[in-house]
Amino acid sequence: MLPTDQVTLMLYGVAALAGLLVGGVSPSLVISRSVTFALTLLHSLLAGALIGVYLEDVAGVPVPPVFTAVAFAIAASILTAEAVTRGFPEDVAVALSVAFSTTVTIVLTYVVSVSTPTGMAKAMSYVFGTSAIATVGDAIRLGGAFAIIAPLTHLLWYEHKYVSFDPEGAEVMGVRVRVYRYLFYSLIAIASGALSMSLGVLIAHVAISTPGLVASMKARKMFLTSYTVSLLMFLGGYSIAYVANLPPSAGVGALSVAISAGVMAVMRRA
Repeated sequence: MLPTDQVTLMLYGVAALAGLLVGGVSPSLVISRSVTFALTLLHSLLAGALIGVYLEDVAGVPVPPVFTAVAFAIAASILTAEAVTRGFPEDVAVALSVAFSTTVTIVLTYVVSVSTPTGMAKAMSYVFGTSAIATVGDAIRLGGAFAIIAPLTHLLWYEHKYVSFDPEGAEVMGVRVRVYRYLFYSLIAIASGALSMSLGVLIAHVAISTPGLVASMKARKMFLTSYTVSLLMFLGGYSIAYVANLPPSAGVGALSVAISAGVMAVMRRA
């Protein structure tokens, strides 16, 4: 068993990695107006986690739910990207994806609940998270996702803005918009998956858009602002939760809501 100081260090290390990951992906979500997509994509993560729980606990297939959750979310994101490419409005494509994922969740919730006594508890851990006990696995997932996503979001930032605001013009200029959408939506799925598997779907819901919202007010320093706000949000949220004896997700959620409310108040005055 790790000493208390090492447990605390691991907990705040995971918080910092989560902050970096959210800070890296949030500006792209806000600029492309894909925040709703990112939030609804979390439904597919729960469906994928339930598929993994069913395979592992009921069917006896040794497939970790984390893999099925991320794979299902990436598949859902690619299908959404294809629907958008074929002319469907993004909100319609997202609604279809959510409807399918929710149906899978409903069916498997029933099947798992009547088939194994621990299956639903395992699935619900992905909803509420187990971030009060940070592990090396959490650090590896979050760090790995950040190492994949951050370089690509920075490298393709200008193309991302071009495709978001003028996809037809980007197509004419030779940008492979379909491939770009596949890549962008898949990166969102990976980021959401890493956050959900380590911290829970709920905390991913409340945290993923706030840094980008603040950063949108500082157009010249979007990423710097996003990283700073995200790190403060996660590290401060964990500290609040520690003092109040609450789950870390509660502290991050409360701070995220407070920051968002403050930004909205400033924007309204302006």
